[in-house]
Amino acid sequence: MSNSNYFNQALHDMVFENACGAAIKRLADKSFPISYIVKELDYPISFERVQKYVWQYYLDNKTIIYPDNEIDYTEENGIITIKKSGIKKTFIKEQGPYGKTTFRQIVTEDNDVYLNNHTNSPDNKYVVCNFGELKYSNLNEYESMLNNLNKEDRTYIADLPWQNKKIYHILNDRLKSIYNSLRASNKK
Repeated sequence: MSNSNYFNQALHDMVFENACGAAIKRLADKSFPISYIVKELDYPISFERVQKYVWQYYLDNKTIIYPDNEIDYTEENGIITIKKSGIKKTFIKEQGPYGKTTFRQIVTEDNDVYLNNHTNSPDNKYVVCNFGELKYSNLNEYESMLNNLNKEDRTYIADLPWQNKKIYHILNDRLKSIYNSLRASNKK
């Protein structure tokens, strides 16, 4: 990428962030569907741009996580709970024999540091979302599953760019509603 293209992209991203980044994040935090967010913006922007931005925001603030080795969790009945462990770095101010001040680093385990940096869920619960796997392997079953949801929940799931792999989504009110609807439809 040339310097002028790099500069233009950086400028475009800055304008985008200033024009509508905070509004998108606020609406995404309330679990609004992407198509609703696009309609609410005063700034004209494509659905795909907002979709990409929301997905990255969800990854950054740990609304959506990929299962990996960096996160220590337990799984029970499709719900994972992130274990509360982390590392806290503190510095101790020490004064040497000739009056020279130095700082020594102390590394300890701290639950709050891990939770604040790795999740926005007070109880650290996530649910397995195989919507992408279902969409790419059996489109008819995916559409049937969407038809069992209310309009807003269906739009929320359909608007997100699910990948063809297992993904964990934070167990918020939106996902509780979705899973309750799916559970009720499976009992019929």
